[in-house]
Amino acid sequence: MRKLAFGFEVHQPFRVRRDYFWNPRYRGSPLERFYDDELNREVFMRVMRKCYVPATKIVLESIEEAEDEGREVRFFYSVSGTFLEQAERWGNEVLDLFRQLASTKKVEFLAQTYYHSVTSLWDDLTEWREQVTMHVEAVRDLLGYNPTTFENTELLTNERIAEEVSQMGFRVVLAEGKESVLRGRSPNYPYRVSGLPLTVLFRNYRLSDDIAFRFSDRSWDQYPLTAEKFASWVAQSEGYSGLIFVDYETFGEHHWPESGILEFLRWLPKELLKRNVEMVTPSMLADESYDEVQLMGTFSWADVRKDETAWLGNIMQWAYDEAVRRGEMLAKRLGGEWLKAWRYFTTSDHYYYLFVGEGGPMEVHKYFSSFNTPLDAFINEFFALVTFVEDMRKELRIKNEPFYFVEGLKRGPVAWTWDDFLKIVKRSEKYRRFQEFAEKWKESLGGETNEI
Repeated sequence: MRKLAFGFEVHQPFRVRRDYFWNPRYRGSPLERFYDDELNREVFMRVMRKCYVPATKIVLESIEEAEDEGREVRFFYSVSGTFLEQAERWGNEVLDLFRQLASTKKVEFLAQTYYHSVTSLWDDLTEWREQVTMHVEAVRDLLGYNPTTFENTELLTNERIAEEVSQMGFRVVLAEGKESVLRGRSPNYPYRVSGLPLTVLFRNYRLSDDIAFRFSDRSWDQYPLTAEKFASWVAQSEGYSGLIFVDYETFGEHHWPESGILEFLRWLPKELLKRNVEMVTPSMLADESYDEVQLMGTFSWADVRKDETAWLGNIMQWAYDEAVRRGEMLAKRLGGEWLKAWRYFTTSDHYYYLFVGEGGPMEVHKYFSSFNTPLDAFINEFFALVTFVEDMRKELRIKNEPFYFVEGLKRGPVAWTWDDFLKIVKRSEKYRRFQEFAEKWKESLGGETNEI
């Protein structure tokens, strides 16, 4: 392998209160009542101390040292909007370090959904597009960087998402190197998405997981993993270019500093350069596609199945998602903190905590969850969400039940009022055929009510 794109997922959610069902008497704004700021701050400050500050300083030092030697070290970051919000509130030092990364011109910042949400899996992609636009603006405003590469939440990818990504003007998209998609081909090449002017880079999950999951595993036959050993694996791997993509918290939080993980990060660029492996950013591979590929089905980097079931695979997750979508038009009608609070509920983590399974996947979900069990998460998150939707309904003085757009077994957007109904019909080509019918129906009722 001649080139390597090495990058990090950086994300923190706004967690729902862990005792909301048992103690729902919180007061204040929607953001204060439903979300646990004390816990969110505690987690952010701990990870900032153990990972965000020391790891970012190491990356900056690696870039500067290489420049002094007349060589180039590059990395890339995909930073969620909710992380940036928390950094603004509780970690200005981290934000300053990220701005320094951007100023080196050796670090690429990717676009994603601002709220790190699952909205790309919805029938109506309006909210997904809005969150992507919000994220691009946040990266520009806070980091001074204009993203051209896209990474969807948890690498959730399919043909529909890729087409939307291309239409939004991105040149590169990241995806998981799932065997059923590659069909015997190597992930270690840039590919062109069939029928689109879009390059897809597939994550080499075996090499990525050697760092993310196996680094501290003393039972692993390759333990201990050194920078020298890993760089030799990269150099000896077949292919043209590789993609290593891991959670940033790998460096100091998931694997503690005592494991040697930060020293691994410090020495890896040096060992790669020794072996003539060029460190590149994803956008540098935009015009180097090796072959065309079709993105069959929906796939992600989660669990053994590597599909969407980590977030939408059981009845608790379906019920939670249904309740989230019930609140969309209400939140957009109210705006302000109501809309922000609703969008926090779309964050993938809340769905992830509701996963039920066995073995390794269940252990990973349990590790990341802020609740004791999936049932505990569902009781508190779903109750908080239903309460929130009912509060919005009361705020708007809406007494009727909503209208659901349904096609086959797929549930589409939800309209609470005639205005909502017509807005959905006008914004979606799929439902536009109902516009004339809806207007005549409302007119037949005298047009005096906005209730459906």
